[in-house]
Amino acid sequence: MKPTLYLFTQDGCANCPAAKAVVNEAFEGSDVQVRTMDLREMDSDLEYILLEHQIFVASTPAIIVENNGSMKLLYSGKIPDVETIRREVREFR
Repeated sequence: MKPTLYLFTQDGCANCPAAKAVVNEAFEGSDVQVRTMDLREMDSDLEYILLEHQIFVASTPAIIVENNGSMKLLYSGKIPDVETIRREVREFR
């Protein structure tokens, strides 16, 4: 199964555009599926899954990785660098 990376953003977030650029650069052309989500319009099914995994999005940008039924919050309110986020997703597999 391919890993999925969720990038949670919202209007007015000063760091969200930079986080989106990093995520796109890090995983463009890879097998990681990237889903950008507006925090205010989160699907109720996804919200339930996050609660099941005890993951709470307190600030944006927030980056969560999911693979083989497991989820992990990687960043909340911070912008990762390309190599670090690639390594963290690779290690989560």
